Amino acid sequence: MVVGFIASFLVLPRMRIFSTSGMFFHEKADIDAKKDTSVVELGGLAMLPILLFSLCICLGIPKLIGEDVISAAKVERSGLRIMQVIAGCAIMFIVGLKNDIHGTSTKAKFLALFISACMFPVSMLQVTDLQGVLGVYEMPVWVGAVVTVLLVMYITETVALLDDIDGLGAGLTTIMGGIFFCVSLNFDFLLGTIVSAALLGITIPYSILKRFFPKWKKTIIGNAGSYTIGYVLSYLTLSLIQQSGKTMPEGMLMVVMGVVMVPMLDILRVIHKRVREGRAMLVPDRNLLQHRFVRMGIKPALTPLSIIVLFLLFACVNMVWVMNKYDLSVLALIDILLWVGIQTSITYLIHRREEKIHRKEWNMEYGREAWEANPPIAIIRRKQRDFGSMGMPKSTVMGNETEFIPDGMNSVERNTKRLIDLFFSSVMLVLTSPLFLLSYILIKLDDGGPAIYSQERLGRFGRPFRIYKFRSMRLDAEKFGPALSHAGGEDDPRLTKVGKFLRSHHLDELPQLWNVFCGDMAFIGYRPERKFFIDQIMEHDPRYAFLYQIRPGVTSYATLYNGYTDTMEKMLRRLNYDLYYLEHRSFWFDLRILWLTFVNIIFGKKF
Repeated sequence: MVVGFIASFLVLPRMRIFSTSGMFFHEKADIDAKKDTSVVELGGLAMLPILLFSLCICLGIPKLIGEDVISAAKVERSGLRIMQVIAGCAIMFIVGLKNDIHGTSTKAKFLALFISACMFPVSMLQVTDLQGVLGVYEMPVWVGAVVTVLLVMYITETVALLDDIDGLGAGLTTIMGGIFFCVSLNFDFLLGTIVSAALLGITIPYSILKRFFPKWKKTIIGNAGSYTIGYVLSYLTLSLIQQSGKTMPEGMLMVVMGVVMVPMLDILRVIHKRVREGRAMLVPDRNLLQHRFVRMGIKPALTPLSIIVLFLLFACVNMVWVMNKYDLSVLALIDILLWVGIQTSITYLIHRREEKIHRKEWNMEYGREAWEANPPIAIIRRKQRDFGSMGMPKSTVMGNETEFIPDGMNSVERNTKRLIDLFFSSVMLVLTSPLFLLSYILIKLDDGGPAIYSQERLGRFGRPFRIYKFRSMRLDAEKFGPALSHAGGEDDPRLTKVGKFLRSHHLDELPQLWNVFCGDMAFIGYRPERKFFIDQIMEHDPRYAFLYQIRPGVTSYATLYNGYTDTMEKMLRRLNYDLYYLEHRSFWFDLRILWLTFVNIIFGKKF
């Protein structure tokens, strides 16, 4: 570790100067102007050489200090294993470096990652069982090889995706390496100690440079460094798992998984979200765990510390559980429930904070509070010209004024309504799960396309959210631009065979139970619309903005009497119903709407 520290602090700053000399800038204009404005993706350029140098020094020490300190047999076995790690790291380093400089196709990166991962089972370092998790104590060799290759590819790619300008990826890998080092040292696992110490020798200096030196703020490890680190972490993960029941206690699988669980599960969530929204899986976005913490309201400076605390929580829980020899299957279930609970809480806090922000913007733009302070007449005239007279009392604006329509419920009633929605949505998500599964299978069998369709709508205080439905139309339903879902009537040619059945029985709306659970929607409200159509409605009647006071609903008062809309005339008529509901809504009104909706569905009324 000391060797790595010294080498890193000597080499890393000089390698950064080399990588910013001009040829590695992303933008040609920056190259011509010789401006240091681009994000430098070669912060990890020297990591593999430093790692190799450290390992060679560590393995050469026994020859210098005498074989009586460390047995020659151990050193020989360690040297053979390290050769395999070095070979895999070299492949990943070359591919990563090419990607940082010129770019590499996804297929080429996947092939290199696959070849490097296959080197582990070939060298007989692989997962052989799940150590009792889910009752699996033994698995065929070929199954273990497949699991090993997938695990290595997953961990390596996870580290690459974690790499970001805030340096959290390097920080988390430092914590992982530190835990692996302590465990290996405690149980006298020589090679694990050497490799984890060498890893810390490059990640700790990099993290220090990122934290305390301004020139490193826009420097990221890049694929050359992140693939190298990811591959080394994969080796440490498999090595400690293999030592379970030998030099280490039974159940080390769950100890190791507790260490890598947070970033792995978070990357899985991010990839799922990208696929669900139709975005490229490997293109970075602002949806990683650190970004969600910032969106939740935690200061950016405290975000890394918060994530490290979360990271250590899982590691400690798994370590204590294994050391006490409790059932590992129960531990796996606890980990999953803990992760789901944490993510659900984060999502709730994000929604709550964003709703407050949009509420403030809504009040300043449309609400009554914006006019109670008697703003200057110039501002009033501009607001009236751009948005009509909504929100302005009659005493302020003379002429064709628009009365402000307040929410009929008070704050206690609104909070009670939200708790009721949360409870019943949770229960119905469980009870209707067989229908979810059946609908999913039928849609997949029908045309093979995605079963869930999501679309951005505007909700409470104008906050965008994604509404979910079972897909009832063909994939090219909007190839000519945005269109209303019911514009084609009952025999809409855009409907699939299964989609027509689902829509006629209102089963396509089932996934909106998740929207209700998350707080984006309520059971009863107004039907949410896309901004494209809201802008058209606002041109005719700006009072639509008053609806932003409440959450949109799965069903509505307007749906009962106006049905689904397919023309602007129906949209404006629906708006009048929605505004009436806004002003008069109460628990009894909601119960009446809910009952009438149920009766209409039972008797097959089309709306």
